Amino acid sequence: MVGGARQEDDVPQIELNELERRVLGVLIEKSLAQPSYYPMTLNAVIAACNQKSNRDPVMELDEDTVWNTLDALRERGLVSRILAGMGGRVDRFRHEVKTALNWEKAQRAIMTELLLRGPQTLGELRSRCMRLYPFENAEAIAAVVQMLCETDPPLVAPLPRAPGQSAVRYAHCLYPPGERPTVAAQPLAAEPASRASVAQSSADSPAHSSPSAAYASPSAAGASGPQQQSAADDSRLQAMEEELSALREAIADLQKRLGAIEQQLL
Repeated sequence: MVGGARQEDDVPQIELNELERRVLGVLIEKSLAQPSYYPMTLNAVIAACNQKSNRDPVMELDEDTVWNTLDALRERGLVSRILAGMGGRVDRFRHEVKTALNWEKAQRAIMTELLLRGPQTLGELRSRCMRLYPFENAEAIAAVVQMLCETDPPLVAPLPRAPGQSAVRYAHCLYPPGERPTVAAQPLAAEPASRASVAQSSADSPAHSSPSAAYASPSAAGASGPQQQSAADDSRLQAMEEELSALREAIADLQKRLGAIEQQLL
């Protein structure tokens, strides 16, 4: 089974509010998708939280909000802070879900997409997780989703089919009580983890799919030309946002250095 065997020591269920889900999600995302930007500075975390692509809902978080959220996650052992050393410029942050929650890479990829975009079908997860983890095939990602549904307590659960939808959507189980969506009474085992079932889940029509379905990648079954273009645009936009964040950090560092030089000259 991809992602390792089922955990022997189940960890207690955790609850994350909307801000904690976003901040933890972006830390895991960057560690998998762009390790050169990881661990992340505060400014990089802010920029990633406020991305217009690969996020549902889109947020506009300020520095104090992100800092306080990072602090709350640190107190719970889910995030650690790396202090700037002799060669470093600023402090950085990294997630600790591998140590704290025993999430392997395949599990982290799926949980990240659910944390950042909300409930999704197997087809959507299959296409979107490929940038985070190299799943071998449709059965592999379906098997990891099933494993996450079978942990104790479960980390993922299927949702009831909405009217007009043929595919089941899956949600993470880290919502606080007031935000938890209603899960399906029928267990995941009722939906075979086969290539056919994954193809069906990715074939929902645009009229009945979630708003985030527009980001499906070309590898998703039934993906259209506009969807492929949207996925390419999202990737370019994300790269530009991260480059802009890095440039802002470099400029801020140069301003500090110039200020120090001016003080020495006066």
